[in-house]
Amino acid sequence: MPDVVTINPAGLGEALFPYSQATRAGGFVFLAGQVALDAQNNVIAPGDAYQQTEAIIERIRIILAESGLDLENVVSATVFVTSLDVLPDFNRAWAECFGAHRPARATVVAGLLLDGLVVEVQSIAAA
Repeated sequence: MPDVVTINPAGLGEALFPYSQATRAGGFVFLAGQVALDAQNNVIAPGDAYQQTEAIIERIRIILAESGLDLENVVSATVFVTSLDVLPDFNRAWAECFGAHRPARATVVAGLLLDGLVVEVQSIAAA
């Protein structure tokens, strides 16, 4: 069995449920679904896909930095949105944050766990 290291940056606050923000194993970092929460677990910019996407990508940056990685290491992402109507704002923020780097990506319409959330991003980075 490979060594598995959990990653829970202190600056993100306590997880609301029993999970780690990420695990590092087998040359990859597997990030839990990230949503737009502040360190006190308050929803950031309820209903605003652009601002939530920016906040989510900042959380991803913080988690990756714990392993000495950055957004360029992201190889895959699964995006959950509450409606296809939020995709234009999501895509604009995503493209601005990732620049020319384009990880593989799937997008799913789904309900999210907290009121006001409209985007969640689960990702995998190569270490």
